[in-house]
Amino acid sequence: MKKKKDEELTPWAKYQKEHNANSRSRFKRKRKATSKNPREPQASFRRNNRNKVKKSNKKGTKRIVKEQRLSRQKLGILIGSTLIVIALFFGYFYSSISRVQKFSVSGNKRVSTAKILKNVSIKKNDVILTSIFKEGKFENNLLKKNTDIKDATVSISWSGKVKIKVKENAVMGYVIRNKTYYTVKQDGSVVRKSVSQPSSDYPIFRNFQENSTLKKFLKEYAQMPNSVQNDVAEVDFSPTKNVKDRLHFFMNDGNQVYAIMSTFAKKMKYYPEISASMKERGMVDLQVGAFSRPSGWTDEAKAASESSKSAESSSKAKKQEKTTQNSESADSTSASADSTETINSASSQSKEDLESSNAESTVNTQQDID
Repeated sequence: MKKKKDEELTPWAKYQKEHNANSRSRFKRKRKATSKNPREPQASFRRNNRNKVKKSNKKGTKRIVKEQRLSRQKLGILIGSTLIVIALFFGYFYSSISRVQKFSVSGNKRVSTAKILKNVSIKKNDVILTSIFKEGKFENNLLKKNTDIKDATVSISWSGKVKIKVKENAVMGYVIRNKTYYTVKQDGSVVRKSVSQPSSDYPIFRNFQENSTLKKFLKEYAQMPNSVQNDVAEVDFSPTKNVKDRLHFFMNDGNQVYAIMSTFAKKMKYYPEISASMKERGMVDLQVGAFSRPSGWTDEAKAASESSKSAESSSKAKKQEKTTQNSESADSTSASADSTETINSASSQSKEDLESSNAESTVNTQQDID
């Protein structure tokens, strides 16, 4: 029957049947070799599986616990750090460190520091965080409110320091052209709109017909100290044949100053000392060197004084010559008088000698007679 059944099977079914029979025989041989009890391998296999499952479960639980612990630690660190950051932020925000404390202004000469700080719209104890985002606004406010400022930069640091740098184009004075006053800026530009009555706070510039000459003058004029600039009432461009760039300054204290375009800025800083040393108002000449002279002193007067001085010196020389001649004549007369006295004394001595000799001869003759 088995043969008939095997014959009825297909080749694939026969292969499967043989394969299963071989696997069963191998399993039986292995079971006999390992243990006498045929059920023991299965039990050990089950125990091993249980142990592996337990171990894997323990490892999984441990890993899960560790991961949960790490996640809780990370969450705690994150929450703690965020709380610390928030606390520091609010502490900084409400403390004096977050406020503007110091101001520094540079580049200004004609415009006062107080005026710049007033127009920049930044105040002490303003919040730094909000002020940093308004730097451009502060710069625009400063330029709008101060026409004498050409450019401005405002920088605010986290330490509370505000630095303001300005570039001035201030009003330097008024130039007269065609009997009309025009405002002059620091860069030499002349405002087209004329002024009927100039302000007494600024000087007047006369005879500056060429803009190049005016710009050259203002470039040097801006280098003078403010104290000297404030003392200038008027400046005339008065060239001569010998000095083509001469300047004539009229000061508020009554003095007049002559200087040269190329050197007046360096020399005018000594004007306060020169003016203080003058006993009366007069002229200060800074063209060559530096010296002062009384008022009303002109070039003609100077020439006349020099001629008078030369005449006085020549008269003194003549007097000295006369005195020397008189002394020489006196010496000659005294010498002649001495010689006559010696001659007279010699003659008197000779007369006495003759008389004495005659007396002796008479006495001798009388003795002979006797």
